[in-house]
Amino acid sequence: YLKLTPLTDRVRVAYTVFMGQVPGAAARRQIDSNHDGQIADGEGQAFGARLGDEVRGNLELTVDGVVVPVTWTTVSVGMGSADVTAGAFSVDLIAWVCLPKPGAAHELRIKDRFVIDRPGETEIKIEDSLGIVIDKAALGAVQNAEHDFRFAGAGGPMASDGLQLNFTTGPDAPAAADGTCKAFKSAGIPPFVFVFAGGLLATVLGTIMVIVQRRGAKRTA
Repeated sequence: YLKLTPLTDRVRVAYTVFMGQVPGAAARRQIDSNHDGQIADGEGQAFGARLGDEVRGNLELTVDGVVVPVTWTTVSVGMGSADVTAGAFSVDLIAWVCLPKPGAAHELRIKDRFVIDRPGETEIKIEDSLGIVIDKAALGAVQNAEHDFRFAGAGGPMASDGLQLNFTTGPDAPAAADGTCKAFKSAGIPPFVFVFAGGLLATVLGTIMVIVQRRGAKRTA
């Protein structure tokens, strides 16, 4: 499962690998490195990290024509049960892809050549968000007004033509202030400096006016 969420300054990339009952049971036996019959948190996370590296190595992502590296900020392994004899489980991978500039039209292209054993269905979803207009969503030559694509089997159009996403950020689109996308941080003087300077200037001018008024009053007297 792949879900893309375009925002003002970035695109959230959520990639989930779901192992069904049979492949999940086989994978659990490999994940249990100490063979104690239980999947410890460390064993699960180690497997998730290896899987994340493999997925990342097979992703090709460009933003506005520039190749962008993918870095997972979240790797979450959802075992459900720690028992090796259990079956299905999933691995969730989250990355944030920063955009080069705010308030503009952008094009994102992504190809995925990652293949698992006995692949089932692949679903690709583009999520609408506030202030974002989806101009085009196409998987190869196929466009979908609902921005939801599905296909069965390995590779498919994601490995060859890939997904194209064109979107425009509007004035109502919120921007995160977490510093993840540093290009969106102001390079000028922070706003509080102007507030402080304006207040200081007003105080100085007020003091000068009081002094002038007092001197004028003495001369008149």
